Amino acid sequence: MSLHLELAFCDGTLELRLDDGAASAVRLRRRDGKAGMDVPLATVSGGGTARISLEALKTEGLTRWDVLCLDADGAETPLCPRPPASEDRHFFHCGQDGWSLSAYLSDSLGSLVLLCGSTDRHRHVVADEDARAAFPRWLRELPLDEDLVIFESFLGKQYAGNPRYIYEALHRVRPDLRCVWAYNGKEAIPGNPKRVRWGSAEYYRLLATARYRVNNIRFPVAGRKPETRYLQTWHGTPLKRLGHDIEVAGPEVEARASFDQESSGWTALLSPNAFSTSTLRRAFRYDGTVLETGYPLTDPLLDPALDRQALAAALGLPADRRFILYAPTWRDHRPVGHWRFDFDLNLDLQAISAALAPDQVLLLRAHHLVAAGLEDAGLPANVRNVSHVDDVSQLCALADVLVTDYSSVFFDYAVTGRPVLFYCYDLELYGDQVRGFYLDLERDLPGPVARTTAQLVEQLRTLPQVMDRYAERYAAFRQRFCGLADGKAARRVVETVFGTASEVPLVRDLQQLGATVDEADSGRLRDLLRRYAAHARSISTLLYERLPESDRRRFLVWFIKRWAGIDRVDPAEMDEYQATIKRIRAEVREPVLVEGRNYTLQDLRSQGYDFRLATYHWVLGIHDILYDQYQDEGFRVRPGDVVIDAGGFVGDTAALFCAKTRNACQVHAFELLDENIALFRHNISLNGIDGQVVLNRLALTDRSGQEVVIRQAKLQGATSLGRDDDQGERIATITLDDYVAGAGLQRVDLIKMDIEGSEIPALQGAVDTIRRFRPMLALCLYHKWDDVLTIPRFLASTGVDYQYRFKWVELTHGWEAVLLAQPVDASTAVPGEAACS
Repeated sequence: MSLHLELAFCDGTLELRLDDGAASAVRLRRRDGKAGMDVPLATVSGGGTARISLEALKTEGLTRWDVLCLDADGAETPLCPRPPASEDRHFFHCGQDGWSLSAYLSDSLGSLVLLCGSTDRHRHVVADEDARAAFPRWLRELPLDEDLVIFESFLGKQYAGNPRYIYEALHRVRPDLRCVWAYNGKEAIPGNPKRVRWGSAEYYRLLATARYRVNNIRFPVAGRKPETRYLQTWHGTPLKRLGHDIEVAGPEVEARASFDQESSGWTALLSPNAFSTSTLRRAFRYDGTVLETGYPLTDPLLDPALDRQALAAALGLPADRRFILYAPTWRDHRPVGHWRFDFDLNLDLQAISAALAPDQVLLLRAHHLVAAGLEDAGLPANVRNVSHVDDVSQLCALADVLVTDYSSVFFDYAVTGRPVLFYCYDLELYGDQVRGFYLDLERDLPGPVARTTAQLVEQLRTLPQVMDRYAERYAAFRQRFCGLADGKAARRVVETVFGTASEVPLVRDLQQLGATVDEADSGRLRDLLRRYAAHARSISTLLYERLPESDRRRFLVWFIKRWAGIDRVDPAEMDEYQATIKRIRAEVREPVLVEGRNYTLQDLRSQGYDFRLATYHWVLGIHDILYDQYQDEGFRVRPGDVVIDAGGFVGDTAALFCAKTRNACQVHAFELLDENIALFRHNISLNGIDGQVVLNRLALTDRSGQEVVIRQAKLQGATSLGRDDDQGERIATITLDDYVAGAGLQRVDLIKMDIEGSEIPALQGAVDTIRRFRPMLALCLYHKWDDVLTIPRFLASTGVDYQYRFKWVELTHGWEAVLLAQPVDASTAVPGEAACS
């Protein structure tokens, strides 16, 4: 029933108030079925109130209670209140004395559920479940992470299966991609990728933003960004029926709707053979791309360099033994919890143990959905429980014989050609009432079926004869199901789905540019590519490929000049640049005294602008002024514009912006060094632009009201930031968002930043301003080696659609490289407001 519900908590008692007078009581039923209680409703003005003691809801661990309504006849219906306004899954919280209680609505029915447990445990679970509820919103709002790949195997329980071997190949082939594993286990992972706890808030955030997903079952939430590529690897050729092919009731049938939603999000499905392709398409109602490449998880089974003794030692198993692996599947009809199932071996281990040869060991490996693990205690000495081993492929690589039942593991193991036996004590029950089969077990399997322990013992005793008897059938089985297994499946998958690093346009073009450099420069180029390998695709996608073709070569020439010391500047351009420097340096400057210090007065008419600057003797001004590094064709300050000048230096760019608009713009400048500020003030007064320029001695960063430490750099007039505990002058911080609000600015048209590597925190403090006003941005890219990654990534996260230009005018060292970002809808001039040059 759908009704209005109010919850309150007072003095250790939960009050549950309903507006439906038909209910006489509420029934609370524990999810595990082990307890329940009926609570009468006290009638209050057409509704009723149930009072439930927190003490009555306490149990060991975390407990979920389903809430149902009872009518006068005792008939029960789920209590389905109208959905609350809260975006969080848990919309009500209370607690007392180290215990917490919350309420949420179930996914299936929208019925009321109470969650009770110790405060610490409860808090973590609620945070995870609220994050899951927030996933659709994060999917919409969070930016795509272009080089992120998230891997998951068997619901985060294992580092195993196809995802494992795809990851290991990807780590070798595409080191430029950032891989994250959703994994709750303890296995060491090569390459030491970032791990996240499956189901955590961080997990859902990464899942929402990742460019690539790889899984072998399903994710707990459906939906993806249009740009996200989801590779579903699955985990075996099916013997038992799947999805829509199952003809009997059970958990797989009940999960069809959610799995249909899941499969609709796949962009590619991996298949080991033609039989699986047609079967999986039908069972999952999937009509998308299928990659029939073979299964990567079989690659280690065909590794000619496998050191079996080393592998045995790594798994804690004795050396110089022959191993028989028993790996049965789970039983759908024996649930003991949410996707947890009971299982009995139904195998006389003592009889098996007695029949084994002295050098043989039986390995027992339970399925990951089996709730209670096999007990080690009481096992014979030559029987070992290896259920803790994540990856069954490692056990298959060791095993001399496989014994299974209806598990798909035998399809994978068959690539080895080693013996496969089947122990199916419940064959009729499983086939007729649990799942059903795709194959005829008497006709199609590559080995015999035993129904009792005695039959299995006999098959093991006469194994050579069994293999001879099944040799022809085994060969046909391998041809049908294992034809694509060649030990190279993982690499095929990686190259098909992810490509190779050389296919990244930035890498490709850098290699082409460096093809003719000398041996020393070739080494520098290799070092550069290695340094940026993990970020190359992101830089290419977020920045390089978004530049006009005319800017890309210049970006490459600058990139290798700045970060590898390789000079590919056109000699004629360099000669002209050096001649300009020589000409400007030869100009006669008058001395000028500012606040008792000696400087020179530079006349900028030789560079095309009628203003003068008192400045340092080394300053030429050609990059900002003559070469106009902060502007380009179509990217110009206009009369009436409001400009943020972060890194105002001595007022050179403020004076330039005013000159370009005939003093018809407003500049808000930020500078930190006292000497520069003195010159800045002198210059705006000298040029009569005091009314157009506001100078602030504040550090733009991501937090207001704090302090940064600044020091005078070696070069006069330059500033460097120190650590918080360094000696130096402390300057107050402000975010640009707070400054704009405090100054009452109603527009911001251009933000220019040249602040010695502090661009990212300053931009993070300007998010609201950028989203609100969509200004043009002129941002220096040359201070830090990762500016080419972090700045475009930040801009992508703002949601503002920018088009880019790249300017580089300082040819000697690779300095003065600027990214010009213009909002797409501002790419043309407003009629009647021509840009000034």
